[in-house]
Amino acid sequence: MLTPIVHAQTSGVRGAVKNSKGERLPFAAIQVKGTTIGTLANEEARYEISLPPGSYELQFQFLGHKTTLQRVEIKADFQTLDMTLEEVAFNLAEVKVGQGSEDPAYTIMRKAISMARFHQLEVDTWSARTYVKGTFRITDVPFLGKSLLKKANLAVGTTYVLESINELSFRQPNTVKEKVISVRSNLPPGAQPSINFARFSFYSPRFGDLISPLSPQAFSYYRFEYQGNYEEHGKTINKIRVRPRSRGQYVFDGTLNIVDGTWSLHSLAFAFVDENGFNYNIRQLMTPVQDVWMPVSSEVNVRISYLGAKGEGRYVTSVRNYQVKVNPKYHQVPDLVDEKVSKADAQALRGQKLDPKLGVAKKEVTRKQFKKMVRELEKEDIKELKKKGEDVAVVRDFSYEIDSLARIRPAEFWSGERQVPLTELEVSGYRQADSLYKANEAKIRRDSLKNTPKFRFPHLLTGHTYNYGKRTGLEWYPRTLTFESPLIGVTKLDFFNSVEGYLLKSKLEYFQRITRFSRWNVGVDARYSFARERLNGGFNAGYNNPQTSVALNAGRNVFQFNSANPISEGYNTLYSLLTEQNYLKLYEKSFLSLNLRHRLNDKFTLSAGASFEQRYRLQNNVTKGWRDVAEREFSSNDPYNLELSPNPLDPVPGTIFPTHNATILVGALTYRPFAKAARYNGERFTINNNSPGFTLRNRSGFGGSRFNQLEFSVTDEAQVGKGTLRYLARAGTFYGVSPRYLMDFKHFNGNQTFFQSEGLENFRLLDYYTYSTANRYAQAHADYAFRRFLLTQILALQLTGLKENVFVNSLFTKNTNLFEVGYGFSGILKTFGLEVVTTFQDGRYRQIGFRVRTPL
Repeated sequence: MLTPIVHAQTSGVRGAVKNSKGERLPFAAIQVKGTTIGTLANEEARYEISLPPGSYELQFQFLGHKTTLQRVEIKADFQTLDMTLEEVAFNLAEVKVGQGSEDPAYTIMRKAISMARFHQLEVDTWSARTYVKGTFRITDVPFLGKSLLKKANLAVGTTYVLESINELSFRQPNTVKEKVISVRSNLPPGAQPSINFARFSFYSPRFGDLISPLSPQAFSYYRFEYQGNYEEHGKTINKIRVRPRSRGQYVFDGTLNIVDGTWSLHSLAFAFVDENGFNYNIRQLMTPVQDVWMPVSSEVNVRISYLGAKGEGRYVTSVRNYQVKVNPKYHQVPDLVDEKVSKADAQALRGQKLDPKLGVAKKEVTRKQFKKMVRELEKEDIKELKKKGEDVAVVRDFSYEIDSLARIRPAEFWSGERQVPLTELEVSGYRQADSLYKANEAKIRRDSLKNTPKFRFPHLLTGHTYNYGKRTGLEWYPRTLTFESPLIGVTKLDFFNSVEGYLLKSKLEYFQRITRFSRWNVGVDARYSFARERLNGGFNAGYNNPQTSVALNAGRNVFQFNSANPISEGYNTLYSLLTEQNYLKLYEKSFLSLNLRHRLNDKFTLSAGASFEQRYRLQNNVTKGWRDVAEREFSSNDPYNLELSPNPLDPVPGTIFPTHNATILVGALTYRPFAKAARYNGERFTINNNSPGFTLRNRSGFGGSRFNQLEFSVTDEAQVGKGTLRYLARAGTFYGVSPRYLMDFKHFNGNQTFFQSEGLENFRLLDYYTYSTANRYAQAHADYAFRRFLLTQILALQLTGLKENVFVNSLFTKNTNLFEVGYGFSGILKTFGLEVVTTFQDGRYRQIGFRVRTPL
């Protein structure tokens, strides 16, 4: 697919594109009729096409303006051709609508939505050459961010440019291959960036997290308004205004132009806001290629404002050299009848049976009949793929390659290939970045010498990540060494508890990446307790790929009784030092463990683990914190549990245990019935989106701690209505022999602090160990996140990223029936949130509480 390098053409056409008011039309599309050659105007509305001498007809397109043809004679040099495009005069009078007062936009949209999947399947294969340009400029940074910019050799106000010439091919149903032929940028040396062609389609129901106006759900999210039509080369183009029913995130606001009869997309212009409050504007223009409307240009603009940092970016693509092979089964135009408008025609067609083999070209068919036929055609496609031996479980197959010469193509190559001329600001950006790099050339050369980062004394205090080898795009380095300084725990408030007193922790770990999705690692960690005057630590090694992961761990260290670690060590430090409340309860163990996870196929995953442990009881070694609170002292490190200590006043807690050995074996099987697979450069991985997970798990103890535990759980996340529902239900029992020691009980993630961490199965007002059990149990959790609810009715709040949710948690054990219901919102300073929750126990109101959501 590699196109030979050619010298730049010395002839062609260049100029500017404006409207009748003299206003520039940035990113107007220019095509050479009868060829696959095309380009875009830049932000300044200037364009340039290199062409050999001859006679050509140029087609100029811009959203909301008449497509204009202009013949030009190219001689031995560049000709100047400035074009003026007239605004489209939309005709509102010629549209025929059915009885009633419904806006005609709705019948147009119903037909376009019905045809959306058909248009996705219309092209069997296509290939093209693309020019992709991304630019960004940092306009402001807070004081603390300036040193980071300097370290990265970036400057405020400089325009950074990344250009790429890519060759792209597609084959139904989902195979995409992209090859970077050449890439050029003014990003700092060593970044080795590349940029992909954005393969988004508004025919898909979703555009990332956003609902497409052509989604079957679109009428629940959008209002549509007909704004007229116009003629373009014998085609009638309908203009539709798209407005969200409720403004905010995950919806578009703008206009769609739809080709009458085929109900294809002609062009669009939308704005939207993402969950971070960033503002986007997107434009896309299509042109017919073998009677199929294909995208020839796209433009995305974004403005960013986040915690004092501000910036702006632009992403532009131009496509040419389309080679298209249509699928005759889908390359036809039915005469769609809208049942809601043409009721009599729909009644006359009732009972009509369609033969998918005969097609529907120019045939009257209701939307319902057409939808059913498309489903039948897709079923036939799947059968054909299976006969060919293709893996129909793979829903996305993407291959990405960077040519070995991509970063060293000469200037002559770029002069001929650049489809969107650089603006003066972008040219200036290249110069400014080059000057910055030259000013720091000596330092950059030292830092990149042999591409080996060196140790510096401050790293002992701050920690550091050392990256080795050539970075792959903006993604990853082949080898990484991470060092976590003992002082990092201080910044995380993780430096004190009543058992160890003050403590320091450190970690050193090496990662070797094999492919994008597979790597192995080896590391050591250390933990020193000043009160115990003891150094603990461990060793770990592991290997991970999409199919299999193996982890080996050994050492001696302290652990929470609940291995899910529900108690934040940072918050425990605050509570212990300032309020004399030591919620963290620890025991010590020497251990050797091996854990394995293996995907048997896309739907079944097997997990197994074995752990050999010697466990030791620990007691408090510190009696108070910084602040002495009257009538309060540190509680025992032996947690209170209702099953082991029925009498809370018993002076000898039932959770006291002797030093003992234990062998723990765990096995689990997870089933995800609707899981799919994807491939990246031939490496297969599973996609669990929109599939519930069912897990059967058994845990058994031998030696000094004998027990058997069987557990079943189901969890899922799904779009329900206009929000997202997450839920988890779990039930289990101990059989044969019940455990004697608290660490082997079934625990539930409680919380007794004012702070609440994220996690679906976290209770808000439950004691940490009181209701841990060695008997039967069941728990259920549900969380519904609203797109719009109470506070988010206020658009200004919604656009800050504020999110609201309601949640329910329930627990059923031998000793309690507990039910929590609450409301919360998050997104304060992009990080924090507030919750209010009420608890009912054994059918009676118990308490109400408030929590602050935090990332810890």
